[in-house]
Amino acid sequence: MKPNLTSLWIEEAIILFLKNEIYDPSIHLDKHTNLIESGMDSFSLLNMLMFIEKKFNICIPQEEINETRMKNVQNLTDLIYDLTKKE
Repeated sequence: MKPNLTSLWIEEAIILFLKNEIYDPSIHLDKHTNLIESGMDSFSLLNMLMFIEKKFNICIPQEEINETRMKNVQNLTDLIYDLTKKE
């Protein structure tokens, strides 16, 4: 685990990526925004997963890639935090 890896840092990194790489700037995005309802498609999901794996040096297990875990930034943050604590 990275020494200063906090939930807030993870959340901010994901939101920044989504705002810069995935979503139109006019879309309001916070940790509770439903990503699928806001326009996430399969290509965007793949890009986001690749970003997460590179940024946090983790591999997200296939069984964790589901509608509940991918629903919003809060759920993703919790998943990433849990996975990084296991290392």
